[in-house]
Parts: sequence; C-alpha cells; structure tokens
Amino acid sequence: MIVLRRIGAAILAAAAIAIWFLMAPSEPQEPEVQTQEQVTDRDREIANALTDYELNEGRTQGAPQQTVVNGWVAKDLLAIIAEQQNEALTRDEVPPPAPLIVSDDERIPALIGLLVVGLALAMATSPRTSVSRDSSAPSEAIGERPLAQPA
Repeated sequence: MIVLRRIGAAILAAAAIAIWFLMAPSEPQEPEVQTQEQVTDRDREIANALTDYELNEGRTQGAPQQTVVNGWVAKDLLAIIAEQQNEALTRDEVPPPAPLIVSDDERIPALIGLLVVGLALAMATSPRTSVSRDSSAPSEAIGERPLAQPA
C-alpha cells in the first residue's frame, strides 16, 4: 500500500505542476481605442459675421436699420451654429472604450479537484484496523495486560 501511495502522490504532484503552468490564463488584451472626429473649426466664419455686423452697424441711421443689421448677424451666427450641430449629429458615433477583459483562472478549481482526488487516494490506501471491543473483556480483546490492582 505504501508503494501505491507514493506513486499516487507523485502522479498528483506532476498533475498539479502541469495544471499550474498549462492552464495559466492568457494576458488581457487592451481594446482598440477609437477617436471621434472633431467638429470643423468655424472661427473664421464667426469672425466674418461679426466683421460684417460692425461694418453694417456703422452705416445705420436709426433704430429700424440697427434692428435689421442685428437680425442679419443673428441669422449668420445661427446658421453657423446649425451647421456645427448638423455636423456633430451626422458623424459616425464611436462606442466608448471597453474595459480590459481578463479571462477566468481555472487553475484553482482544478487544483481543488486534485486535492479531493488526493484525499480519496489517502483514504483508500490507508491501513485498516478493526478493533472490536467486547464489554466483558475489554483489555484482552486489544492484547493488553490487565493492570495490577494495589493490595
């Protein structure tokens, strides 16, 4: 039985080493990062609209003409804002970056399975002792000598 225990222990040790190195999880892969397109810079168009406003306001005479010039610049600036919004809404949407994906480590459950197999092997190969105690002669059944009683 001792030979069987040693062979079983060697096999379990080899299996544990193989499980530890062969079932190692792979390294996590970093997700591909995508950048979103930028909205076109409209500083030049805004500057042109404000320059036209200043030139037209300089030629105005009275409140009605100033109201018309204010309406023109408001229309120009709102057109720029609408173009920016349209460009921002029609561009391709980029999904947010995904977190790192770490694969599960299956080594611990496999090693626990080996532990169970090892315990079963130890229980199966352990020497059995059958001790039956009879109530009438407890010391003779085990092979012990009765204790001497003091006189």
